[in-house]
Amino acid sequence: MQTEQLANYQLVTIAVMLLGGDLDYVDTEDIAIKVNEVAPERFGWRKYPDRIDLDSVRVALRDAKKPKNGGLLIGGNTDGWMLSPGGMRWCEALDLESMKLQQPIRYRRDSIAANLEAERIRLRQSQAYHFFEKGRGDAITTQDFYQFARVNEYFGEKARQRRYAIVENAVAGDEMLSKLWAMLKIHFQKEISPDVNT
Repeated sequence: MQTEQLANYQLVTIAVMLLGGDLDYVDTEDIAIKVNEVAPERFGWRKYPDRIDLDSVRVALRDAKKPKNGGLLIGGNTDGWMLSPGGMRWCEALDLESMKLQQPIRYRRDSIAANLEAERIRLRQSQAYHFFEKGRGDAITTQDFYQFARVNEYFGEKARQRRYAIVENAVAGDEMLSKLWAMLKIHFQKEISPDVNT
């Protein structure tokens, strides 16, 4: 499959991947520049195709977030965009051999895999994981949760949500970590969503 065969929302997802959207939110304007490199003139003005149409990039990003398109991205124009767990799986399944950007995409995909594995290793070394592994999930304290998610009581809401998205991506595909994270989200719901009345 070549870039010409991909939908606009798929192209912006690739751009987010190439810009490190596995572990951090990426700004819309940076995505616009990168997607123009991936698919030159695809997001260009009609009369001046060499100029990037930021509105068409924004539409494609919103489309990539829609469940009907696989929910490949999370985030928004204000805070930036990041790959969802589904977006990570989609990027991992790309047919690199038939794409013109084979080398950069392969390099970035390998980098994503390495980053996620490093995060999984860190999560498996946490106190929360050790308690959970021994069937003692009830012994996990708020401090253990903070260590697992790499947050603390001083983190702002945006910083927390960024960290939770990183954890969400890292645990995807790992049964034990996924179960632990699901349990932590229930037991520490107030930390995950401070607005929730408990």
